[in-house]
Amino acid sequence: MIKVVSNSEMRSMDARCIDTLGVPGIILMENAGRHTFEFICDYMTENDIHGPVHIYCGKGNNGGDGYVIGRHLFNAAFNVELISVGDPGELKGDAQTNYRICQNYQVPLQIIKHRNDLKDLPEPALIVDALLGTGLKGAVSGLMKHVVEYINSLPAPVIAVDIPSGLSGDSAAIDGPTIMADLTITMALPKNAHLFYPAKSMVGLMEIADISMPDFVINDPAVKINLVEYNDLLFPVLDDDAHKYNAGKLFILAGSPGMTGAASLAASAALRTGVGLVNVGIPAGLNAVMEVKLTEALTVPLAETASGGLSDKALPKIKERLEWADAVVIGPGCGRDPETISTLIGVIRICQETGKPTLIDADALFALAQNPKVTSTLGRNFVLTPHHGEFLRLCPLEKENLTREPWLVLQTFLSDKLFALNLKGAPSMVGVPEGHIYINSTGHAGLAKGGSGDVLSGIIGGLMARGLEPVEAAITGNYVHGEAADLLYTNYGAMALLPSDLLAKLPEIFRLED
Repeated sequence: MIKVVSNSEMRSMDARCIDTLGVPGIILMENAGRHTFEFICDYMTENDIHGPVHIYCGKGNNGGDGYVIGRHLFNAAFNVELISVGDPGELKGDAQTNYRICQNYQVPLQIIKHRNDLKDLPEPALIVDALLGTGLKGAVSGLMKHVVEYINSLPAPVIAVDIPSGLSGDSAAIDGPTIMADLTITMALPKNAHLFYPAKSMVGLMEIADISMPDFVINDPAVKINLVEYNDLLFPVLDDDAHKYNAGKLFILAGSPGMTGAASLAASAALRTGVGLVNVGIPAGLNAVMEVKLTEALTVPLAETASGGLSDKALPKIKERLEWADAVVIGPGCGRDPETISTLIGVIRICQETGKPTLIDADALFALAQNPKVTSTLGRNFVLTPHHGEFLRLCPLEKENLTREPWLVLQTFLSDKLFALNLKGAPSMVGVPEGHIYINSTGHAGLAKGGSGDVLSGIIGGLMARGLEPVEAAITGNYVHGEAADLLYTNYGAMALLPSDLLAKLPEIFRLED
């Protein structure tokens, strides 16, 4: 996994290298600038960019990185011009040193002290943003605001150093004018703003520059936010002598009139995980339809209410299936009939008693929101899978913070709980009570369709039935779900992708682990 750091955590890593390990700060700056220079060269080659490179430098260490980049480009015979926003005489420390080196090398330099100075600049082929760095608080203003707006008005592509100027590394929000980067080269590790929308929309592609921090600094266990990669996933092993009864048994409680698709998608996705048996509990009136929609999964007709939802009279039969199952999925398309809500709470209580791994989604989350005392007593065998709207029913006072710092909201919400929670969004992330967050790195906007979450519930449920812990299943399930969408992007794009399309790509992903 790749650690994702806050501004303060990154500063602590810098300080540890400088103060404890004896690495001079100017070496870290040199490494940052040199590796960014290499990425810039690759970008210009890949995109056939020729002509002037303008490097906009601020008055902090981000500007210092810019001067290192400028020196390397100049030495490599690029047509480069440094553009200092404000008086470079105000630079301090390592940034000042690198500015003076550029002066000694006679790297071309323009100084911008007034917005009108921007009019005299020639048009560049490429812009490098080394203005502000990650530590910005609030919106840019004054001369810097005009510079950001001017850069955004130009047709040239923009490469941001560490972070697009105008963003804070600690916030997903866009508080004012912000550089719209085509590529962002971040130092050592990604920051929260790189990964969460709307801030992520300004980042473009992201690359990580190795500034030669040792692994024991980069992988500090005190950093609790992680970006998940393929090698981090856990897949259950299907033994050569497996049979359907020991390959995992999953019970899915789902469906109501008009919502048979939710049950069908969840069951079909679960079957693609290699689970041996899937039973789908549905209101009895849906059985004829579901027996047509499902072939490999077995249906379990249950007592229903007058409106066709699950009745509390179904609880004894549901309990039998819960005792049979290795894992449970509750909620997709169940509906919100008051008696059904009561039934879902009854089922959740049984799962508390049995300790079976249980996923709670959709209308079962609505039931929990109506019964917060039940939510607070859920144990470690549970994983909840809300999207942002469903999460806000569970945590209604966090709407603004959920937009700015969703990772922190999730950590705070789970701090006094025992269960795991998979907060679906862009990106999705799994949180646990100890504060660890696991950010998914796959998927795209084509997943923003009704039914996508049902496929995800089925994948996670199947992996739990196969033996993964709820947290492990959620992390792997998120990645697989998003990867299926990514594999379909070339032929389907985002707009035309259907949740049912994902099912056809699941074998391709799971086959890699056979």
